[in-house]
Amino acid sequence: MNQLDLNHFKILFEALKGQLLTKVSSVAENGLGNLSSGDIVDQINNERDAKLSLKLQGRDQLFLKKIDHALEKIEDGTFGECEDCGTDIGTKRLMARPIATHCINCKEEMERAEGHLLYSKKSKTNGKEILSNGSISFATHDSGDNDNRVVNITSFGRDFEEKSMTS
Repeated sequence: MNQLDLNHFKILFEALKGQLLTKVSSVAENGLGNLSSGDIVDQINNERDAKLSLKLQGRDQLFLKKIDHALEKIEDGTFGECEDCGTDIGTKRLMARPIATHCINCKEEMERAEGHLLYSKKSKTNGKEILSNGSISFATHDSGDNDNRVVNITSFGRDFEEKSMTS
């Protein structure tokens, strides 16, 4: 990567870092506000807003770390190199995603590998677990039986409709 491009990215990252630090400091000064004012609906809304604010602060902190990492790579002379294979990431990719640390080929390979993982999402109610294959696992705590029952949503719906039609 030529010096002109490196200077462009360094200025970009320093500007982004300045904006994020200003944003983080203003949020820290203002705090989360008074969560206990108003009626119960106001308190719930205030709590929701505070949770969202904390989530966004966490994202800003993560982005700030990525910016610092990119600035370190510029200083080390390794900015624009893929962290896996060492090839040039490419200026077009860096313009689209300046904090990219992998070339497009390595990133696509990583995403393909992630696609083969079975993700599960825990429900927040009744101990249910929703699996990516359309099944729901119910935790049972009956008389020493610690196994889970797995129900396929599609077949459960079909069985339910058939039973209701015959009744």
